[in-house]
Amino acid sequence: MDTVILWVGLALLVALLTFLNQKQVYSSKVKKAYRELRELTAKVRTGQSEAADLEGWETSLAEMEKHPNEFNKLENEIGLRRAFVQYLERHYPQDARLPDLQEAAAYQKDSVWGIKIGDYGPRK
Repeated sequence: MDTVILWVGLALLVALLTFLNQKQVYSSKVKKAYRELRELTAKVRTGQSEAADLEGWETSLAEMEKHPNEFNKLENEIGLRRAFVQYLERHYPQDARLPDLQEAAAYQKDSVWGIKIGDYGPRK
């Protein structure tokens, strides 16, 4: 009887942890950065971005980089890096970070984990 209670308790614990993992409760800073990056990306894509948006980009990107899984999801959904590169090309073409960011934006990941799936180049 004790082992049954132990197994049921373990199953409930696993179910609870799975539920909490799916819930992904994030701080208000992460939610705000997520929302702001979506808005800034939309502004870049519609051509409405302004040079004054740089501070918003930098603070939101810095916050999202603390949560790499969410950063990668956002990158996969809206092409965050490419939008930031377009913003810098448009408003700050002399920025020293631009060449490195262009290289990073050119490489698209096929999944959240960064595993390249598909074309592996010519076979010898």
